[in-house]
Amino acid sequence: MASIQNKVTDETVEAEVGSTILESNLDNDIEHPCDCGGNCACSTCKVIVISGGAILSSQDEDERDTLDAYGWDPDEFRLACQCVIKSEGNVVIEFPEPE
Repeated sequence: MASIQNKVTDETVEAEVGSTILESNLDNDIEHPCDCGGNCACSTCKVIVISGGAILSSQDEDERDTLDAYGWDPDEFRLACQCVIKSEGNVVIEFPEPE
């Protein structure tokens, strides 16, 4: 198991290795926008990974392209639907300020 902590609300949820940040938040009744249903087709699920990025999958070209298309810096943001938890550990995230 891994854990995902929201820096702002200090809520922490457990996450299965192999699941995404988005799936884990939704499975634990954490409100997390996802207009495209987690298909890397929008940017509403974007997060800032504060720490623990080493246990997440690497950002691929599709994720970078989607973030860029919506005006978000791929070096600063991740799409929660694309952040697969690869191993046990703790990830701390923050939701960006509303647009």
